[in-house]
Amino acid sequence: MLARTALVVGLLAGSAGLALADNNSDKVAAAGSMSAAQVTSHLQSHGFTVREIKFDDGRYKVKATDASGHKEKLYVSPQTGDVVSKAADND
Repeated sequence: MLARTALVVGLLAGSAGLALADNNSDKVAAAGSMSAAQVTSHLQSHGFTVREIKFDDGRYKVKATDASGHKEKLYVSPQTGDVVSKAADND
């Protein structure tokens, strides 16, 4: 019984991660890629505050604020969590 409960909790937690990874589209990162939560944590460790994250066109598209308070649009590698390009977010 305990094993079954643990399995259900694990499946629910995994589903929540997929929902976070894909807020605004029906696409999800490929198996072996970092989750949206992992990418968010990685970006936070580099001074960003993540406002929105979604997976599209083979990468994460992130709206974030840097440590200086500047809004940025970041394009992030799903394999490494590294920013591959960025632009000012004027939205």
